[in-house]
Amino acid sequence: MKTKAIVLIVIFAVAILILQVGRQEGRRVSKQLAEGQEAPLYKLATPDGKAISAEDYKGRAVIVNFWASWCASCVAEMPSFQKFYEANKSNTSLAVITVLYKDSYGDALNFMKENKFDLPVFLDDKSANARAFGLTGVPETFFIDKHGVLFKKVLGPIEWESPDLKELVKELLSKG
Repeated sequence: MKTKAIVLIVIFAVAILILQVGRQEGRRVSKQLAEGQEAPLYKLATPDGKAISAEDYKGRAVIVNFWASWCASCVAEMPSFQKFYEANKSNTSLAVITVLYKDSYGDALNFMKENKFDLPVFLDDKSANARAFGLTGVPETFFIDKHGVLFKKVLGPIEWESPDLKELVKELLSKG
């Protein structure tokens, strides 16, 4: 009985190792958007089919946040992100875009309504933008300057009300 358990544990560990190596290989092959590079010319859609693109935000700094309602880290960061959005939504120099990643719009909309969040949520048809940005997971946030250049990329959740984040946004907005 102990031998079977040990064999199962070893098989499980090897399977995890193989998956991790495969992920690392995939990351090396996938195109990673680096700070200082021009951001992809994204095209997104609202659930009712209205299209938006990078052109709609020309001359403005843009924060693009990929998230999903099934993602615990995304859900955890959403209250502070909502507060950040509320404090900045009237700022005509800054646009905030959230992009749903591999999630149903219905689930995301229910989550937003239940929590009284009003961040704009856009759909990424067939994850084309996730691939163009070189997304590695969610949440992942891209800070794009007024010239369409990636200023900063943050992997994982952000504390949107932190002094560091406020300084980052201030620096983003001051870029000529």
